Amino acid sequence: MPKLTLEEIHAELLEQLRDITAVCARHGIQYNMMCGSLLGAVRHKGFIPWDDDVDLLFTREEFEKFRRVYPSERDPRFELTYLNTWTPRVMNSDPALAEAWTDFFILDRVPPEGLKRKWWFLRLHLLQGMLKRNVDYSRFSLKNRILLRATHLMGLPFSTQWKVRRYEKVSTEVKTGSDLSMSNGAFELMMHIWHPEQFAEKETVPFEDIPVLIPKRYAEVLTELFGPDYMTPPPESERVAKHLDV
Repeated sequence: MPKLTLEEIHAELLEQLRDITAVCARHGIQYNMMCGSLLGAVRHKGFIPWDDDVDLLFTREEFEKFRRVYPSERDPRFELTYLNTWTPRVMNSDPALAEAWTDFFILDRVPPEGLKRKWWFLRLHLLQGMLKRNVDYSRFSLKNRILLRATHLMGLPFSTQWKVRRYEKVSTEVKTGSDLSMSNGAFELMMHIWHPEQFAEKETVPFEDIPVLIPKRYAEVLTELFGPDYMTPPPESERVAKHLDV
Protein backbone atom coordinates (compact mmCIF):
# COMPACT_ATOMS: atom_id res chain seq x y z
CA MET A 1 0.00 0.00 0.00
CA PRO A 2 1.57 3.35 -1.02
CA LYS A 3 2.49 5.72 1.78
CA LEU A 4 0.68 9.00 2.21
CA THR A 5 2.45 12.27 1.56
CA LEU A 6 2.62 14.86 4.34
CA GLU A 7 0.09 16.95 2.42
CA GLU A 8 -2.33 14.01 2.38
CA ILE A 9 -1.74 13.36 6.07
CA HIS A 10 -2.40 17.01 6.92
CA ALA A 11 -5.64 16.98 4.92
CA GLU A 12 -6.85 13.87 6.74
CA LEU A 13 -5.82 15.24 10.15
CA LEU A 14 -7.80 18.43 9.54
CA GLU A 15 -10.91 16.33 8.86
CA GLN A 16 -10.35 14.46 12.12
CA LEU A 17 -9.77 17.68 14.06
CA ARG A 18 -12.87 19.28 12.57
CA ASP A 19 -14.97 16.32 13.72
CA ILE A 20 -13.43 16.14 17.21
CA THR A 21 -13.74 19.86 17.95
CA ALA A 22 -17.35 19.92 16.69
CA VAL A 23 -18.30 17.16 19.16
CA CYS A 24 -16.44 18.97 21.96
CA ALA A 25 -18.21 22.24 21.17
CA ARG A 26 -21.66 20.61 21.18
CA HIS A 27 -21.08 19.14 24.64
CA GLY A 28 -18.96 21.85 26.25
CA ILE A 29 -16.00 19.48 26.50
CA GLN A 30 -12.77 21.31 27.28
CA TYR A 31 -9.46 20.44 25.63
CA ASN A 32 -6.21 22.12 24.65
CA MET A 33 -3.93 21.73 21.67
CA MET A 34 -0.71 20.25 23.05
CA CYS A 35 2.89 19.39 22.18
CA GLY A 36 3.70 19.89 18.48
CA SER A 37 0.13 20.91 17.69
CA LEU A 38 0.21 23.66 20.32
CA LEU A 39 3.55 24.85 18.97
CA GLY A 40 2.12 24.74 15.45
CA ALA A 41 -0.93 26.76 16.47
CA VAL A 42 1.24 29.45 18.07
CA ARG A 43 4.22 29.55 15.68
CA HIS A 44 2.62 28.57 12.35
CA LYS A 45 -1.12 29.16 12.85
CA GLY A 46 -1.53 25.52 11.87
CA PHE A 47 0.66 22.52 11.31
CA ILE A 48 4.37 22.63 11.86
CA PRO A 49 5.19 21.91 8.20
CA TRP A 50 6.97 18.64 8.98
CA ASP A 51 4.61 17.42 11.73
CA ASP A 52 2.51 14.34 10.96
CA ASP A 53 -0.06 14.01 13.75
CA VAL A 54 -2.35 16.09 15.97
CA ASP A 55 -1.93 16.19 19.77
CA LEU A 56 -4.81 17.13 22.06
CA LEU A 57 -4.82 17.39 25.85
CA PHE A 58 -7.76 16.57 28.14
CA THR A 59 -8.14 16.29 31.87
CA ARG A 60 -9.27 12.80 32.83
CA GLU A 61 -12.77 14.11 33.58
CA GLU A 62 -13.13 15.83 30.20
CA PHE A 63 -11.77 12.83 28.32
CA GLU A 64 -14.33 10.57 29.99
CA LYS A 65 -17.09 12.90 28.77
CA PHE A 66 -15.64 12.77 25.27
CA ARG A 67 -15.28 8.98 25.34
CA ARG A 68 -18.95 8.61 26.25
CA VAL A 69 -20.38 10.79 23.48
CA TYR A 70 -17.96 10.51 20.58
CA PRO A 71 -18.82 6.97 19.39
CA SER A 72 -22.47 7.95 18.78
CA GLU A 73 -21.78 11.41 17.33
CA ARG A 74 -18.62 10.95 15.29
CA ASP A 75 -18.34 11.14 11.55
CA PRO A 76 -18.72 7.48 10.44
CA ARG A 77 -15.28 7.64 8.83
CA PHE A 78 -13.56 7.92 12.20
CA GLU A 79 -13.18 5.83 15.34
CA LEU A 80 -11.71 6.29 18.80
CA THR A 81 -9.34 3.42 19.40
CA TYR A 82 -6.33 2.31 21.42
CA LEU A 83 -5.08 0.11 18.57
CA ASN A 84 -1.66 -1.19 19.69
CA THR A 85 -0.74 1.64 22.01
CA TRP A 86 -1.57 2.98 25.47
CA THR A 87 -2.67 6.31 23.96
CA PRO A 88 -6.26 6.71 22.75
CA ARG A 89 -6.42 8.16 19.27
CA VAL A 90 -8.90 9.00 16.55
CA MET A 91 -8.17 7.36 13.22
CA ASN A 92 -9.88 6.81 9.90
CA SER A 93 -11.33 3.32 9.57
CA ASP A 94 -9.96 3.18 6.02
CA PRO A 95 -6.60 1.31 6.21
CA ALA A 96 -5.29 3.49 3.39
CA LEU A 97 -5.40 6.45 5.79
CA ALA A 98 -3.97 4.66 8.82
CA GLU A 99 -0.83 6.82 8.85
CA ALA A 100 -2.83 9.85 10.02
CA TRP A 101 -4.08 9.98 13.60
CA THR A 102 -5.00 12.35 16.44
CA ASP A 103 -3.48 11.49 19.82
CA PHE A 104 -5.27 12.23 23.11
CA PHE A 105 -2.99 13.02 26.04
CA ILE A 106 -4.67 12.81 29.43
CA LEU A 107 -3.80 14.68 32.62
CA ASP A 108 -3.95 12.49 35.72
CA ARG A 109 -2.98 13.17 39.32
CA VAL A 110 0.40 11.86 40.42
CA PRO A 111 1.41 10.66 43.89
CA PRO A 112 3.33 12.95 46.29
CA GLU A 113 7.05 13.32 45.64
CA GLY A 114 9.14 10.43 46.86
CA LEU A 115 9.05 6.66 46.51
CA LYS A 116 5.33 6.51 45.74
CA ARG A 117 5.77 8.84 42.76
CA LYS A 118 8.82 6.94 41.49
CA TRP A 119 6.96 3.63 41.76
CA TRP A 120 3.96 5.07 39.88
CA PHE A 121 6.12 6.28 36.99
CA LEU A 122 8.09 3.02 36.93
CA ARG A 123 4.94 0.91 36.57
CA LEU A 124 3.70 3.07 33.70
CA HIS A 125 7.08 2.91 31.95
CA LEU A 126 7.13 -0.87 32.32
CA LEU A 127 3.64 -1.13 30.85
CA GLN A 128 4.66 1.11 27.95
CA GLY A 129 7.51 -1.26 27.17
CA MET A 130 5.16 -4.24 27.48
CA LEU A 131 2.76 -2.64 24.99
CA LYS A 132 5.32 -1.60 22.39
CA ARG A 133 5.43 -3.51 19.11
CA ASN A 134 7.64 -3.37 16.03
CA VAL A 135 10.31 -1.34 17.84
CA ASP A 136 13.12 0.18 15.79
CA TYR A 137 15.87 -0.66 18.28
CA SER A 138 18.49 1.22 16.26
CA ARG A 139 17.02 4.49 17.57
CA PHE A 140 17.95 3.68 21.18
CA SER A 141 21.10 3.39 23.27
CA LEU A 142 22.31 -0.07 24.26
CA LYS A 143 20.88 0.36 27.77
CA ASN A 144 17.45 1.36 26.45
CA ARG A 145 17.49 -1.43 23.85
CA ILE A 146 18.01 -3.95 26.64
CA LEU A 147 15.22 -2.40 28.74
CA LEU A 148 12.82 -2.30 25.81
CA ARG A 149 13.55 -5.91 24.88
CA ALA A 150 13.12 -7.04 28.50
CA THR A 151 9.79 -5.26 28.99
CA HIS A 152 8.58 -6.50 25.60
CA LEU A 153 9.26 -10.07 26.71
CA MET A 154 7.52 -9.39 30.04
CA GLY A 155 4.41 -8.34 28.18
CA LEU A 156 4.11 -11.31 25.83
CA PRO A 157 1.97 -13.50 28.17
CA PHE A 158 -0.66 -10.77 28.49
CA SER A 159 -3.24 -9.59 25.97
CA THR A 160 -3.16 -6.04 24.66
CA GLN A 161 -6.59 -5.44 26.18
CA TRP A 162 -5.34 -6.52 29.64
CA LYS A 163 -2.27 -4.29 29.39
CA VAL A 164 -4.32 -1.27 28.28
CA ARG A 165 -6.79 -1.82 31.15
CA ARG A 166 -3.91 -2.14 33.58
CA TYR A 167 -2.33 1.04 32.22
CA GLU A 168 -5.54 2.97 32.78
CA LYS A 169 -5.96 1.52 36.28
CA VAL A 170 -2.49 2.68 37.36
CA SER A 171 -2.95 6.06 35.65
CA THR A 172 -6.13 6.83 37.55
CA GLU A 173 -5.35 5.39 40.98
CA VAL A 174 -4.36 8.74 42.58
CA LYS A 175 -7.48 10.66 43.63
CA THR A 176 -6.12 13.77 45.38
CA GLY A 177 -3.43 16.39 44.84
CA SER A 178 -2.73 19.15 42.32
CA ASP A 179 0.40 17.71 40.67
CA LEU A 180 -0.53 16.34 37.24
CA SER A 181 1.18 14.33 34.54
CA MET A 182 0.30 13.40 30.99
CA SER A 183 0.07 9.85 32.21
CA ASN A 184 -0.02 8.41 28.70
CA GLY A 185 2.83 10.52 27.33
CA ALA A 186 5.68 8.46 25.95
CA PHE A 187 8.60 8.01 28.34
CA GLU A 188 10.18 11.47 28.99
CA LEU A 189 6.99 13.35 28.00
CA MET A 190 5.20 11.72 30.91
CA MET A 191 7.73 13.09 33.40
CA HIS A 192 6.69 16.75 33.10
CA ILE A 193 4.69 17.87 36.15
CA TRP A 194 1.79 20.23 35.42
CA HIS A 195 -0.82 22.06 37.49
CA PRO A 196 -4.51 22.73 36.77
CA GLU A 197 -4.14 26.50 36.55
CA GLN A 198 -1.75 26.19 33.60
CA PHE A 199 -4.59 24.91 31.41
CA ALA A 200 -7.73 26.29 33.08
CA GLU A 201 -8.01 29.52 31.06
CA LYS A 202 -8.17 29.12 27.31
CA GLU A 203 -8.25 31.21 24.17
CA THR A 204 -9.37 30.43 20.64
CA VAL A 205 -6.85 30.64 17.80
CA PRO A 206 -6.83 29.44 14.19
CA PHE A 207 -5.29 26.11 13.30
CA GLU A 208 -5.27 26.26 9.51
CA ASP A 209 -9.00 26.90 8.92
CA ILE A 210 -10.27 25.48 12.24
CA PRO A 211 -10.74 27.51 15.47
CA VAL A 212 -9.13 25.57 18.33
CA LEU A 213 -8.53 26.02 22.05
CA ILE A 214 -5.10 26.64 23.53
CA PRO A 215 -4.12 27.56 27.12
CA LYS A 216 -3.77 31.28 27.78
CA ARG A 217 -0.50 30.39 29.49
CA TYR A 218 0.77 28.76 26.30
CA ALA A 219 4.17 30.45 26.59
CA GLU A 220 4.75 28.77 29.94
CA VAL A 221 3.64 25.40 28.58
CA LEU A 222 5.74 25.64 25.41
CA THR A 223 8.80 26.75 27.36
CA GLU A 224 8.48 23.67 29.56
CA LEU A 225 8.14 21.41 26.52
CA PHE A 226 10.54 22.98 24.03
CA GLY A 227 12.66 25.54 25.88
CA PRO A 228 12.57 29.35 25.85
CA ASP A 229 13.42 29.66 22.14
CA TYR A 230 10.38 27.66 21.03
CA MET A 231 9.50 30.32 18.42
CA THR A 232 12.75 29.61 16.56
CA PRO A 233 12.42 26.66 14.16
CA PRO A 234 15.08 23.94 14.50
CA PRO A 235 17.89 23.42 11.97
CA GLU A 236 16.72 22.01 8.64
CA SER A 237 18.35 18.67 9.43
CA GLU A 238 15.91 18.23 12.34
CA ARG A 239 12.79 19.14 10.41
CA VAL A 240 11.56 15.60 9.95
CA ALA A 241 8.25 13.85 10.55
CA LYS A 242 8.11 11.80 13.73
CA HIS A 243 6.12 8.89 12.36
CA LEU A 244 6.36 9.17 8.58
CA ASP A 245 9.26 7.54 6.83
CA VAL A 246 10.05 10.08 4.11
